[in-house]
Amino acid sequence: MISVSELVKILGPKGAFQLTGRLTRNYPRILMYHRFSEESQVGHVSSRQLETQFRYLKKSFNVVSMDSLISNQSDPRQKDYRPKVVITVDDGYEDFYSICYPLLKKYELPATFYVTTNFISGENWLWQDKLKWLIDNSEYIKEDLRIGGVVFEKSNWCSDKFSAWKALFPYLIRLGINGLEDFFKQFSELTDQALPKYAPELYRSVTWAQLREMQDNGVTVGGHTADHYSLGHLSDSEVYQQVNSCKSHLDMMLGDRPRHFCFPNGQPEDVSSYAKECVEGAGFISSVLAYYSRAGLSDRYALSRHGVGDSWLDFQKTVWGIDRLGAIILNRDSRFSWSV
Repeated sequence: MISVSELVKILGPKGAFQLTGRLTRNYPRILMYHRFSEESQVGHVSSRQLETQFRYLKKSFNVVSMDSLISNQSDPRQKDYRPKVVITVDDGYEDFYSICYPLLKKYELPATFYVTTNFISGENWLWQDKLKWLIDNSEYIKEDLRIGGVVFEKSNWCSDKFSAWKALFPYLIRLGINGLEDFFKQFSELTDQALPKYAPELYRSVTWAQLREMQDNGVTVGGHTADHYSLGHLSDSEVYQQVNSCKSHLDMMLGDRPRHFCFPNGQPEDVSSYAKECVEGAGFISSVLAYYSRAGLSDRYALSRHGVGDSWLDFQKTVWGIDRLGAIILNRDSRFSWSV
């Protein structure tokens, strides 16, 4: 039996894309990117694929800024019949500046870049990168590691490090700030690896100077908390500090202007009612999730997004609204597999 993807691949260029585009024309697609690379690399969008995507968006879609989306979302006077698309990028990595930003300028496309402020300042680097660095650079563990009901045997430690990262991530994200700090201390001792104080080159951030340059040239800089912890697993006081410190840091370094927010990890369990209140109270004018659902864009502080990778077919399905139709018809969403 032919799969849905195979059917879309056949029928899309024959008119199905335009049909779904018309059916979902009033639903802006907020695209979510993370990492970029010159050549194809797991978890990254290559520069060649990114340029193909941007060229396609420039030709067939109305690419708008997040500011424009929020201000005009309910305005019936908007008469551009092309589907709206918003480009967003998370975290604050340097590869946004070196790879994505030049292509945004080339095709004159606006984008929102959600940055983790203590990451940019060099005070911290992202905990999920610390985990990956420790796993990738460990040649052994001194004893079997038991985490969240999963046992990693020291005799098989080097056989599949990606599986180790995948198994540890959903457990660690729920630990909170102190729990993560304790884990990394213990894990460093277990692997005989000392975490670098600053992010290694692979995980390097942009600088404040680069952010100021990009902000002056069509990039909206938004907030992604101070340290990229899941807000759904912190105390109320920690949530308040992570959100408000992020906003004040952005305003101090980049000027006081309308800013948008992105929830780290962005799944339902990462977004509490109190966290949304803090985001609005801090002065952010919108916030985005890291998945899409039937709710779509009904809540300004829980806006659906569609992840973008290196797959050209998946990209076309997203921008032409097939993902959106699936969410409505099948009442499905795209939450990460480790979410509850």
